[in-house]
Amino acid sequence: MNKKMLWMVLLAATLLGFEAQAEAKSLEEILMEKGVITEADYREATKKNHLAYYKPGKGITVESQDGNYSANLGSRLQVLYAYTDNDDSTKDDTSDFKVNRMKLWLSGHVFTPKLKYKFQQGWGKGKTKTEDAFFSYKFATPLTLKAGQFKPGQARQELTSSAKQLFVERSLANDTFNLGRDIGIQASGSCAKHMVEYRLGFFNGNGPNISNPDNHHMVAGRLDFNPLGKFSMEGPSFSEKKPLLNIGLSYAYNKVSANDVGSDFDTDNDVLDKALNLDALDAAAFSAAYGDDLEAQLYTANVHFKVAGLSLGGEYYMMNADPDQGGDWDADGYYLQAGYQVIPNTLEVAARFSAIDSDSSDATTTVSEEFDKAETQLGVNYYFKKHNAKLQADYTVVEDDLNADGDDQIFRLLAQVIF
Repeated sequence: MNKKMLWMVLLAATLLGFEAQAEAKSLEEILMEKGVITEADYREATKKNHLAYYKPGKGITVESQDGNYSANLGSRLQVLYAYTDNDDSTKDDTSDFKVNRMKLWLSGHVFTPKLKYKFQQGWGKGKTKTEDAFFSYKFATPLTLKAGQFKPGQARQELTSSAKQLFVERSLANDTFNLGRDIGIQASGSCAKHMVEYRLGFFNGNGPNISNPDNHHMVAGRLDFNPLGKFSMEGPSFSEKKPLLNIGLSYAYNKVSANDVGSDFDTDNDVLDKALNLDALDAAAFSAAYGDDLEAQLYTANVHFKVAGLSLGGEYYMMNADPDQGGDWDADGYYLQAGYQVIPNTLEVAARFSAIDSDSSDATTTVSEEFDKAETQLGVNYYFKKHNAKLQADYTVVEDDLNADGDDQIFRLLAQVIF
């Protein structure tokens, strides 16, 4: 590690060492914890007495007297500093501040609490775009129908909000093999007190804010098993009283034609853009390389475990590409990560290893270039108000076996506030 990188790490350690203010508990919470009142008594004592109120991390909510209408307005800001020590001597090292993400959302329900809606606009990384725009209707716990733009059922890490990750960003494997957001319809639900959960939907398959130029659609589904009880969609463990286990599987099928390419897959769908590099082609180049169409299948499997501030997780991704013209090929990736809260709900340390690989040389001729890459990461998180106000820092060592000058080192420091 060079001197500049060392100074960055020391700076992060100093910033992460600031003492957080303890979050005061209400009288009702103290009484429930001591067993003086029941959980039902707690809910009755703390039920809303106002039709307009603010809750930290949730924003401002306005409700009607009868409870059939609500509107919640909130936002999230991430500011990122990144220092990259480039292995390539022809490139300068970079030191960069940026607004990593800025999100504004409006959500709630209308006519009945069963009919919900959400709109979310995102700013960051030089782009402004509509991210979520959907409504959903809950018929019963086992069945909710959702229509609009949102994330299809896929890898668990991709479905976990960027606000609730164990590290500054998601893993290398997830950033290569994810479906991002799309437009379509989805059925979802749970049974046995969330021990089994499912998502199954049909989508355009081209990513967000993009129409479908043909009659091909993407199907995506996910199945989760939580044998020890409901498992929250967040990376860290915040002192769960009992052990929790999640085992998940997902599958997606998509058929891409010449009419689809050039439609900015890179706005979200990284299977199409990063793993297959289809966004780099025009219609003529696609037809010359693949013929009429290309079928892509994505499989994922994960196991995650949490207990008393300890979080363990791993996920495997496998993609198969089968063009109408030429041979098919496979690519895969995975990550393994662990986190532990040294000071509960305050200071956390984490480690992660992630790798991706294209196992066929056909990828060099039919897509772009074969990849064989890995990242080793160490992280430190400091929570002032859990995810609502936190600092995250991580240090990444990149190993690129197919590029002689691709072994970079990266330091990142991120501050997040949800309000």
